[in-house]
Amino acid sequence: MFLADAFTTSARRYDLLTKLNPGYRRELRRATRTLAELLQVPTGRRPVVWDLGCGTGLSTQAILETLPDARIVGVDASAGMLEAARSKPWPASTVFVLDRVEHLAENSAPALADAPDGVFAAYLLRNVPEAERTAVLARIRRLMKPGAGLVLHDYSVTESAWAQAKWTAVCCAIIIPLAAVTGTHISLFTYLWRSVLRNDATQTVLQRLEHAGFERPAVSTARGWHRKILHTYVAYNQGRRT
Repeated sequence: MFLADAFTTSARRYDLLTKLNPGYRRELRRATRTLAELLQVPTGRRPVVWDLGCGTGLSTQAILETLPDARIVGVDASAGMLEAARSKPWPASTVFVLDRVEHLAENSAPALADAPDGVFAAYLLRNVPEAERTAVLARIRRLMKPGAGLVLHDYSVTESAWAQAKWTAVCCAIIIPLAAVTGTHISLFTYLWRSVLRNDATQTVLQRLEHAGFERPAVSTARGWHRKILHTYVAYNQGRRT
């Protein structure tokens, strides 16, 4: 509950703080272009894309810019973040659902009735309890269309001492002070700093994807100051839904 409540109380300032993060939105758009390359949709049919952990809709907007014809379902566990997302202008084909990714099922909500052709999840897996991460990935895979692509986008620094030092310097010198100056509760951004330091290594995430039944998992790093800190993972659901 801490995370959902913390995100809710910080929702009004979240977009501002991400705007002050150089490259944050650029890398989101880059990751959504990766998702677009994975889609296997027959000509004439709109792709269905789930944006899991959509927050205030920044990732949803990035998907929409890349895939303007997509039917997008944004899912988040924070009521405040979803309220901020819903307050923005969206096409009728974009909807939002309040739910925890751990609870997703075929009958979660009418908006989730159609299996996705692609799933995008930015900064999501790190916020799932460690013991549940592989099971959550397996749950997501079972809800996807055969052949559908998954893109995860998140921080990981455990494999590089330099990345850990750079991440700590940025958080302590820029991110946390900016949160305080803008009137945001700094507890969320202190959690962000610490959670990244102890997050799964990239190789662990790739192993989780394999154990969850995904095929051809791969990872790439971001550009700019995010290099070796922010990573994009891709994988495919080649099996039948079970």
